[in-house]
Amino acid sequence: MRLAPCKWFALVSFVIFMGLMQFANPAFAANSNSTVDPNVESAANVITEVSKKLEEPGLRGQHPKGHGVVWAEFTVEPNLPEDLKVGVFKEPGKTFPAWVRFSNAASKDDTKSGSHGMAIKLMEVEGEKVLESEKNEKTQDFILIDHPVFFIRNAQDFASFFSALADSSGKPPLKFFVPEANPLKWHTRELQILLAMKQKKITSPLATEYWSTTPYRLGSMAIKFSAKPAVIQTDKSVEKTENYLHEAMVDQLKSQDAVFDFLVQRQTDSVKMPIEDATVIWSEKDSPFQKVATIRIPRQVFDSSEQTAFGENLSFTPWHSLPEHAPLGSLNQVRKVTYQSLSEQRHQYNRVASKEPTLQSLTPGLLNPSDRPSSGET
Repeated sequence: MRLAPCKWFALVSFVIFMGLMQFANPAFAANSNSTVDPNVESAANVITEVSKKLEEPGLRGQHPKGHGVVWAEFTVEPNLPEDLKVGVFKEPGKTFPAWVRFSNAASKDDTKSGSHGMAIKLMEVEGEKVLESEKNEKTQDFILIDHPVFFIRNAQDFASFFSALADSSGKPPLKFFVPEANPLKWHTRELQILLAMKQKKITSPLATEYWSTTPYRLGSMAIKFSAKPAVIQTDKSVEKTENYLHEAMVDQLKSQDAVFDFLVQRQTDSVKMPIEDATVIWSEKDSPFQKVATIRIPRQVFDSSEQTAFGENLSFTPWHSLPEHAPLGSLNQVRKVTYQSLSEQRHQYNRVASKEPTLQSLTPGLLNPSDRPSSGET
């Protein structure tokens, strides 16, 4: 198992981007604000400096290869139970305009196995957001990958993994997985999960299920979320080139919408469904996922040079959020600091402003223009 330094960096940055841990449920509310603990901030600064040395200039440190940023609509289910009518779900039937980015976690070649991402940015979301510098913005992000669990458990392990990466000189950071001779100290489950994530192969980003991997706030409860294709379209044969995932999206959206169910899973047992260990699957038998919204990606042409540039300049982070959906825990705090710094560096390098989009930012290339919802459509 050997990866070039830039690929290991992309994989680890994907740790930052895709979601890490939280604290035990009784205390989670105290750990979801935008104030960063000094110890966490110190760790984040170290991670940021290592990341800046390893990342490829001008590219995202996490999920650098995008398959496309597409226009979508996110419609809240009409008959939600009262405890789910929170944040963006508080008004049944409401439709939010959205942009959705599909990506590879590390590989530039789609024929190579690896993890994949789906990042959703809702627009026209009213209410103050958790980031002080963006409290008046009108966006809400949800970020997912195509594996239900993550290979890092908590903040301490995250720091150990990054230390091992820094010392590995571009080789796999095996010191993290086997730190000493005592097998009780080995991270064998984490290695198994990482290898499973690296072996992912998909036919199309539009025919793949994605998960948050870690919990978030939904009002007073902790939840995980998922995006699952509502209908798997019959795959047309797409030649397996290094860009075939992009071509699969182009091919489908010429003639067919793509539809995902957006689902949430309540935490019902803080022991069986831990917040501070992302390597543990929350049992769907104990707490089934429940649909709370529909994501419809209408037929469109999304690969114009203008839309591609627009999409690459977007920033996605779970900290673009209402307090009701805030990320939880120490590693998400690390993620907040590190992601913001790397995003600023990327935008400065590319000489473009970093700002959240509005309905006026770009007109999508919809094949049926009436598919573009207006603000607050119900």
